Amino acid sequence: MLAILFSLFRGLFFLGKGDEESSKKLVKALSWRIGLSILLFIIVILLHYFDVIEFRESVLPVETSSQGSHSESAQLPKTW
Repeated sequence: MLAILFSLFRGLFFLGKGDEESSKKLVKALSWRIGLSILLFIIVILLHYFDVIEFRESVLPVETSSQGSHSESAQLPKTW
């Protein structure tokens, strides 16, 4: 992650210079950033595949109790 941020700010530095050689360095820095980001994404997917990390199943809370009717939990609050 730090290498991605370093590459991003390095590209920003070359963007500010504006000459032709800096343009080539800018493209190289941004290419490194894209490659490192893809590598990070693949590593996260592999860590999940081998059960090293665990993804959240949902963002919203899930009601686990079987008591209570389904229609009560599906109603919107009165303030809506």
